[in-house]
Amino acid sequence: MHFVFINQYYPPDAAPTGIMLVRVVQEIVEAGHQVTVICAKGGYASKGDDDKELKRAEELQQDGVKVVRVGATSFGRGSFIGKLVDYVSFYVGVVLALVGLSHKPDKIVALTTPPYLSILARVFSKRHGCGHSHWVMDLYPDVMVAHGMLKSGSVLHRLLAALARWGFGGQRCSEVISLGPDMAQRVACYLDEGKTSPWIPLWSGSNTSSTVPDEVMSLRESRGWREEDLVLMYSGNMGLGHLFDEVLAVASEEASAEISRAKNTRFAFFGGGKRRAEMEAFVSAHPDASVELHDYVDAQDLNAHLASADVHLVSLRPEWDGTMVPSKLQGVFAARRPVIFIGSENSSIGQWVLESGGGWLIAPTDVDALKLAIGEASEPDECDRRGELAHSFSMEYFSGNINARRVANLLVNGR
Repeated sequence: MHFVFINQYYPPDAAPTGIMLVRVVQEIVEAGHQVTVICAKGGYASKGDDDKELKRAEELQQDGVKVVRVGATSFGRGSFIGKLVDYVSFYVGVVLALVGLSHKPDKIVALTTPPYLSILARVFSKRHGCGHSHWVMDLYPDVMVAHGMLKSGSVLHRLLAALARWGFGGQRCSEVISLGPDMAQRVACYLDEGKTSPWIPLWSGSNTSSTVPDEVMSLRESRGWREEDLVLMYSGNMGLGHLFDEVLAVASEEASAEISRAKNTRFAFFGGGKRRAEMEAFVSAHPDASVELHDYVDAQDLNAHLASADVHLVSLRPEWDGTMVPSKLQGVFAARRPVIFIGSENSSIGQWVLESGGGWLIAPTDVDALKLAIGEASEPDECDRRGELAHSFSMEYFSGNINARRVANLLVNGR
C-alpha cells in the first residue's frame, strides 16, 4: 500500500508531532508499505539534530519514504498573523503536492498541524479514489474555544465545527485516532453516527534508561542543586492552557507548616511560551522565593534533565481537557519521576496519575492540597515509591514501540 501523510513538521525539524510521526512511518515501512510525507521546508524548532530520532528519520528517508517538502513561509509562532500566513502557504503547497502525486495513494492520513488538514484529506481522497484517516493531536475548533479566541455557540464556532465534522466524515474515512479518553469523547461529537475514535497515548521521545546516576548528579551540581534539595520542576511550554498560580502561591509563602520538612525546596521552571513573561514578573517581584527560571534544554540533554528533578509539575486547565493531551507525563514517568498534576480528574492525565499511583492529583485553586503533596514528596521513600509506580505504568502504557505499532496497525489493517 501507498500511504500519504500530511503534517507541517517532519525531521530534521524537531517539532514533537513530526518526531512521533517518524515512529509510525517506520512501522509502516518495515511492514512492507510505501510512504510519502508531505511537510513544510521551514520549521520552528531545529535544535537537537544529533538526536537518535532525527537520525532515524534520515535513515527512513533513504528506504521506503519519500519526503516532499513544500515551499511555505516560516514566520513562526511569534505572532498570530505570521502563524496564519505560514498555515495558508502550507495549505497551498499541500494542494499542489497532492495534485502532483506520481503514485496513486491507497490512504491519505492527515495530522492536525496546521488545523483542518482533514478537509484536504477528504477532498483528495475522492480525487484519487482512496481512503482517508486522521491522527488528531489538537482538536479544532475546541482548542480555539478553550483559548478564548472563539465563543462557544457563535456563528463562527458552528461553522468551524461543521467543517471539522465534514473533514472526519464520509464513507472513505476509516479511522480518526485520538490521544486519550477525554479527547476520544470530544472527537466522537464530530464523527458520523455509529463511529467512535480509538485512542492511543503518545510516548516519550527520550530514552531515560541510558541515563547514569553520575550524569544526573553532575547536572544537579552544575545547577547549584544539592542532593538534599527537593527540586520541583516544570519543563516545557508555558502556555495559556497551563496553571501556575497555585505553585507560585506556595513558592511565595515565607513559611508553611506542610512543607517545613522540605527546607531546601526549589521550584525550577524550564521553557518558554506565552506565559513566560508572567513567570519573569513573579521572579522579579519575589526575589526571596525559591523560584528559578531557565530556557529550554537541548534535545541531547533531555534524559538527564528530566531525571535531575525529584518531582515534576504538570498542569492543564479543565476547559482544555480533551482538546489536546500533552505528552509531558510520558517523559516524566519514563524517567522514574512522580508528578504533581494540577488539573481535572476527568482529563487523560488526571486519570493516568490516579490509575498509576505515580503522583498527586491536585484540583485547580486547591493550594492547601498542593502544600500537602509537596510535604509528602519531601519524604525520599514516598517519592521513590511513586516514581517506581510511574515507571511501571510507563512501560506498560506509554511504550513507543508498542504504541507506534498500534497506530500503524490501525492505519494499515483498521485494527
